[in-house]
Amino acid sequence: MVKKIIFVSLFAGMILPTTALDVFSNDGKISHAETIGSNKIINFSAEKVEYLSEDNIVIATGEVTLYHEKTVLRANKVTFDRTTREVKATGGITIRDDNGNIMFMEETILKDGLKEGFIRNVRVLFSDDSYLVAKEAIRVGKRTTFKKSAYSPCKTCNSDGHREPLWQIKADAITHDENDKTITYNNVVLEIAGVPILYTPYFSHPDPTVRAASGLLSPEFATSSELGINVTVPYYFNLAPHRDITFEPILTTKEGIVFAGTYRQHTGNGQFFIKGSATNARDLDVNQIDTDSREIRGHIFSGGKFDLDNLKFAGDTWQWDYAFNWVSDDTYLRRYYQDRSDVLKSKVRIENFTGRNYFTAGLYGFQGLDEEDIAATTGQALPAIDLNMASTPGKWGNQFILDASAVAIVRTGGVDSQRASVQGAWKLPLKTRLGDFYTFSASLRGDVFNNNAQNQQDQFLYTGSSKTVARILPQFAADWKLPFIKNGESTQQIIEPLISIIVAPNYPNSLDIVNEDSRNFEFDENNLFSHNRYNGYDRWESGTRVNYGVRYSLYSGPTSVIATIGQSFRFQSSETFPVGSGYEGKSSDFVGRLDLIFGDYLDYIHRFRLDKNSLRLRRNEMILSGGTKKFRASMRYLDLDRDAADLRNTELENSKELGTGLQVYVNERWTLHGSWVRDLLKKDTISYDAGIRFKNECLEFGIRYEKRLTTDRDITPSSSFHLRLILKHLG
Repeated sequence: MVKKIIFVSLFAGMILPTTALDVFSNDGKISHAETIGSNKIINFSAEKVEYLSEDNIVIATGEVTLYHEKTVLRANKVTFDRTTREVKATGGITIRDDNGNIMFMEETILKDGLKEGFIRNVRVLFSDDSYLVAKEAIRVGKRTTFKKSAYSPCKTCNSDGHREPLWQIKADAITHDENDKTITYNNVVLEIAGVPILYTPYFSHPDPTVRAASGLLSPEFATSSELGINVTVPYYFNLAPHRDITFEPILTTKEGIVFAGTYRQHTGNGQFFIKGSATNARDLDVNQIDTDSREIRGHIFSGGKFDLDNLKFAGDTWQWDYAFNWVSDDTYLRRYYQDRSDVLKSKVRIENFTGRNYFTAGLYGFQGLDEEDIAATTGQALPAIDLNMASTPGKWGNQFILDASAVAIVRTGGVDSQRASVQGAWKLPLKTRLGDFYTFSASLRGDVFNNNAQNQQDQFLYTGSSKTVARILPQFAADWKLPFIKNGESTQQIIEPLISIIVAPNYPNSLDIVNEDSRNFEFDENNLFSHNRYNGYDRWESGTRVNYGVRYSLYSGPTSVIATIGQSFRFQSSETFPVGSGYEGKSSDFVGRLDLIFGDYLDYIHRFRLDKNSLRLRRNEMILSGGTKKFRASMRYLDLDRDAADLRNTELENSKELGTGLQVYVNERWTLHGSWVRDLLKKDTISYDAGIRFKNECLEFGIRYEKRLTTDRDITPSSSFHLRLILKHLG
């Protein structure tokens, strides 16, 4: 029994034996070890070994297997001529290299230590399931050339018996260079579904052992009434294992070239990126007429997060992060990137996590992108500091909490303000023998505000006065709930009455205090039982009040129903909340929510607010999604009836909108999708789109049509058509 072949990668080298030893294994096969130069050993096994001493030939037959390092060769028969150093393997040959690639062939003749050789009818299965077939192959050193060959990552054995791949590259010659780790093609034809669609005299891509390599990525094609025909042609530069650049220009027929790119780097203790774009765009007047002049437009985004290992102590974790986001004008991102952000946030921040404690300090900047935003009156937080500390729960579960916060708001053409806040709190949860739950809490908060109102703020209502104001806000609260539980054979029902009593002095918010962070207020089921319904520090909810409601839950296998409804009552009505928010006067509107889940088939969410007097719907929001594995549909309905003016004596707009979505999974590969959004008050369609997607193991393809009917300065109603095609391993 002999086996004297070694393959490295697709093939490998062989060294002549000097001595040999045969042994018999438990399965009846002959094992053979040969000591070769430099005391290296090659192990063989076969069912039968013949030694032809006169011809100096060794023949191994019957499940011949050669082991050398991580390379394994199997064949029905291996013949080694010690005189000519020629190796011939026949019958069911497979070679697996240390990268997991497998070569299949019926016959091969190799010599010169397998550094040179000839192979017929070869098929290579790479470790990533792509494959290469050829009528013949010639190997010289670590360079193998396949003649009359084809390459594809697509499956070739389908259920109907056909073996044609979805797409493949055919070439006169395909060369695999193991040193450069590249696969190179000459006289190439790209076929999709058997149809030739592209020819090139030369093409190359990295072999499966390469994690990343420079080269073209898949382009994206689109057409729109704003930009005309546009193509994104990305090119990837692999600078090093820890950094890269992607150049992503957008070529348009109406706006010229948008130069764009992204740089990424891993630093060892973190990572960051820088991306941006720029273009010399046409300048349009207010009537969207070309002025025959050009303007430079663009954007820069950058962000990163890093560990501070030199600041780590026992149990401590320090890190810092940053984000820098800037755009030349309000509508640039919407026009060129379909990004509908209304504000960009930049920051540089340091954070510490220690047990239950958290600390952060940072600088925050904002760029508003709505038409009414003015850069000079937009506040910037320079700096903002927060500290949250919580003790370990005591014997009865009681806990002490300390929160501290400070911020300085700076404007280049408006009001500057500063605030510092400290709050200490104590909580005690209790459970009685009756089964009801109590949570008692007491807190004391102190705030100091300083306001320099030499100029108008971004909105006059929130400006305050030029003075320093201090306040102390004590508060005591008791939360109670009593769950009634009924268990059936396969169901569980829970009814929970809930009550919160908050006792606090009746200190209405002073108009001398600037309002920077508590402007967006609306009463809903999310803050029904909150002790302070404002989402910032500048406003607080004073006076004694009671929140009450009931929650019902039903659980039955994959089906669940959860419903909540409640109201809040204030003993004093001196605190003024925005009219139309649902919390005017002593009694609030009724707010509630219904969640229905029926396994994988239906999800339904209904949020509502009922007028406290007439029970008329003031807010009605429904989100419905469901279907089967083949069909999924969704609907969102919003009806917001404010029916009043806010404190600025400008009417808050009512809103009534309907949105729908649809996905049809034709099979595992094909998907149809679409959406439609309509303003029901104006009786106008806002947008709609429809598309089709195909995805399998080697190809991704998509077509989408979108119609947008809204207007925002230089962005007018437009239609766009998008085409995306990704061929695996080709970008």
